[in-house]
Amino acid sequence: MNAFFFAVFLTLTLVQIWRAKQAFTARQWLHTGLMLVLVICAPVVIGFVLKWLAQSFSLFSVATAKRYTIMLSMSFLCMWGVHLLAALLGAVFSGIMGAHKKHNSQHYDNLAEACRTVVPGLRVIVKLLVSYASVLMLTGIWLG
Repeated sequence: MNAFFFAVFLTLTLVQIWRAKQAFTARQWLHTGLMLVLVICAPVVIGFVLKWLAQSFSLFSVATAKRYTIMLSMSFLCMWGVHLLAALLGAVFSGIMGAHKKHNSQHYDNLAEACRTVVPGLRVIVKLLVSYASVLMLTGIWLG
C-alpha cells in the first residue's frame, strides 16, 4: 500500500516539476496560494474520513488512520513545496535579469545573450536537483 502511494505522489510531483511554466504570472501566484489553503484543509478532511472509516467499518485501526493522515498531509505539503520552489526559482532568475536591465544597462545585452545559452541548461539542472529532493522526501515519508 505504501509503495502504491509513493508511486502516485512521486508521479504527480515529477509531472508538476517538469511541466511547470518558467514565468509565473499573478494568476499562477494566486493558484499557488490557493494550493496552500488546500494543503492545509485537505488533511483535516482526510483525517475525519479515515477516522470515520476506522470506527464505523473497522477496516483498520484508528492509529493506522492517524498514520496515513500524517503521511498524506506531508506528501501534499511536499508537492506544494516543490511547486513553490519552482515558482521562486523562476522569480529569482527573472528578478536578477530585471535588475541587470535596470541598473546595468550598458552590459545588459551581453548578459542577455549569455543567459540565452546558459539558462536552459541551468533550468534542467535545477529541475533535476528538485526532482531528486522530492524523491528523497517522498521516500522518507512512504518507504522509510
